[in-house]
Amino acid sequence: MNEMPPERGTRDRLEQAASLAEVLAAGFDAFEAIRITARHHPDQIPALFAAFMTIADAAVDGREALTIAPLLPHAVGAKPSAGLAADADTAQAADVLAALATVLRDRLTDAAALADTPGDQAACQDTAHAAARICQLMTR
Repeated sequence: MNEMPPERGTRDRLEQAASLAEVLAAGFDAFEAIRITARHHPDQIPALFAAFMTIADAAVDGREALTIAPLLPHAVGAKPSAGLAADADTAQAADVLAALATVLRDRLTDAAALADTPGDQAACQDTAHAAARICQLMTR
């Protein structure tokens, strides 16, 4: 049985989240996977070191911004032990990060419009901005 690549499973979970709480939990885990991936790849191409470190910082910002959301489940999904596209080269990893950040940005922007509480709305808006920063850095 072929397992789904981690990046596809993370993206599918985010795309298929049906409730705001599910979007928040999937978003939290996606930001953590982005952070791990960005920290893994900067040494491969020295010219991209700053971009990958900035992406890791934006992922931390996004993940931490979600922690203020009242609807974020206390026990978010399993923390990824490895990054996305672990066996990919740096260019492939950048593509994976850009694709996931795009889904994050779109889902969290939509979630902000649907959030009932100011805390959830602010968390979604802040995390959508963090995902947009990652998109800008990774889009070729």
